[in-house]
Amino acid sequence: MRKTTTRVAALSFILLSLVASACGKGATDTIQIGTQTYTEAKTLAEMYKVLIEERTKLKVKIVPDLASSPIIITAMKSNEIQMGTLYSGEIFNNHFPVNKTNDRQEVLKQAQEGFNKYFDFKWFDSYGFENTYALTVTQDVAKQYKLNTVSDLKSHAQAMIIGVDSTWLERDNDGYNAFTNFYGFKFKKTLPMEISLVHKAAADKKVDVVVAYTTDSGLKQYDLKTLKDDKQFFPPYDASPVVRNDTLKQHPELNDMISLLVGKLDTTTMSALNYEVEVNKRSTKEVAYEFLKTIHLLDADVNPPRSDLNLLEYVKENAGYLLHLTWVHIVMVFSGLGLALIVGIPLGVLSARSKKLAAIILPVANFIQVIPSLALLALLMIVLGLGFKTVVVGLFLYSLLPIIRNTYVGLNQVDSGVSEAGKGVGMSSMQLLLQVQLPLALPFLMAGLRIAAVIAIGVATLAPLIGGEGLGREIYSGLNLQNNIKIYAGAIPACLLAILADIFLGMLQNKLKSRNQ
Repeated sequence: MRKTTTRVAALSFILLSLVASACGKGATDTIQIGTQTYTEAKTLAEMYKVLIEERTKLKVKIVPDLASSPIIITAMKSNEIQMGTLYSGEIFNNHFPVNKTNDRQEVLKQAQEGFNKYFDFKWFDSYGFENTYALTVTQDVAKQYKLNTVSDLKSHAQAMIIGVDSTWLERDNDGYNAFTNFYGFKFKKTLPMEISLVHKAAADKKVDVVVAYTTDSGLKQYDLKTLKDDKQFFPPYDASPVVRNDTLKQHPELNDMISLLVGKLDTTTMSALNYEVEVNKRSTKEVAYEFLKTIHLLDADVNPPRSDLNLLEYVKENAGYLLHLTWVHIVMVFSGLGLALIVGIPLGVLSARSKKLAAIILPVANFIQVIPSLALLALLMIVLGLGFKTVVVGLFLYSLLPIIRNTYVGLNQVDSGVSEAGKGVGMSSMQLLLQVQLPLALPFLMAGLRIAAVIAIGVATLAPLIGGEGLGREIYSGLNLQNNIKIYAGAIPACLLAILADIFLGMLQNKLKSRNQ
């Protein structure tokens, strides 16, 4: 019985060491480029990665699939990333005082001046393309209701469902509420979804209208009609590279590297590049390399990896990367579980020994459990920043309830006669707990650990949305690119991890149970 307790303590120490070792900062000679979930930001990041690494001694790490532009800005402020692509209309998202205007040059000027003053970022001139919001419909819907402008929707909107990017609903100045007030009508229902899914939803007649971006490949793929913003509600959204000023001071050679793409991509070109990735299923890296060759910024003999692979070929060619993601996923889960064991078991013991404490501890653990996982991770990100440590803390919090409750239940199930017998032979309270009560409660504790492990493996797939890694990286990349191969490459190992964890912990539970009998 003492050996069991010692092993748990040793395992917890090892897991804490893993957390500490994995939370270190990257080297200063590595530039981290953050991207949103959509394709063009990833393609542009790949362009900069090859340009910087080919022409300087710096290394580049791409941090993909951050949930929104405000998260990019937050990550840059905390130096979790040093660079990203942002859009001039972002100034209307309450970052600092601005003058309301739809003049593209004036909006860009305010972005450059405001982000330099309030954030110490350098906002470069535009790549040359604008990617603003647009209301779009299928050709059939346009003909049925005679739609050419946004105002034409007014007499029909009450019977229509609109599919929208979920982040647009929350924007104050150019989001849904501001739009409905400006145009004077509302839709029957708003259906939020990932931006990569809205075009297909319209084509499949799941929605009548969608809010899209003007460079979306889905506009061409599904032959959608863009309605003219006749009252000019949507502000300009010219895309530009944005970099921390202190990074540029530390590495002045970056100024020239970043300026290489300024003015080189118009809206038609960017839309075509998105189409190559999202419809023709080419990798963002491959498309980035090809474009750089066409504008003579990359030698013709520099080539990216192949992208036309089936699942087995993809797994074989990317085995090292997938193993790395799997390892990171496992470390995140084990670290969160280890912390939950260290904290949860004592809290379960306290709850079992004191009804007053149980009335506080158990409801708090229940409350944490019912918070939506993405919401909890987003709140933690505000406090802890992006990356590994934030994910581990989130997994720790989500793992607490099964461990606390099952420890509490297990200890309450111990026969009072056994406890009295232990006291009768002179055992102290601690000896009684460690040598009698906890070993007898072990089956309940292990059941809680099994539940916590499966929950943690699932929640860990959300890590990429707050700058973490793990198998969720492949899942979200596949969803955004509509690439089933990448989805399978992330989802199947995650499912197998959950199944194997439950089987292994079940076997361990049975083994420990037989030893204690």
